[in-house]
Amino acid sequence: MKKILLVVAAFSVPMGFACAETFNYSCKACIFPNSSDGYGCDDVVDGKTYPLRVDDSKNVLEWRGKKYSVSNANDPNKDEIVCAKAGWHAEGNGTSFTFCAATQGYGSIQDKNGDVRVQCNLKR
Repeated sequence: MKKILLVVAAFSVPMGFACAETFNYSCKACIFPNSSDGYGCDDVVDGKTYPLRVDDSKNVLEWRGKKYSVSNANDPNKDEIVCAKAGWHAEGNGTSFTFCAATQGYGSIQDKNGDVRVQCNLKR
């Protein structure tokens, strides 16, 4: 009887719960973004890396000790595609920015002009 209850309990978990993910990145802040393509850093701040975490289930992005609320950067109600693959628009602490995720685990924080200010790599 216990085995039957465990099987029933396992299948009664809502399926939407499994869709939300948490993404952890290691990031370097740019001093002078590369203006030729907008996606490179000419130099990084102190050569240090900082953690960045996006929690899709809570709609929260954590960066340098601060939390930001996030929404989909590629709003389906708008014609503009902000991020090529996926992305979040972060707001809070008196500021806002866009975090775009691309292929191969690359991600970046972009300013309002689309210039990369922070380069990130997904931790695997």
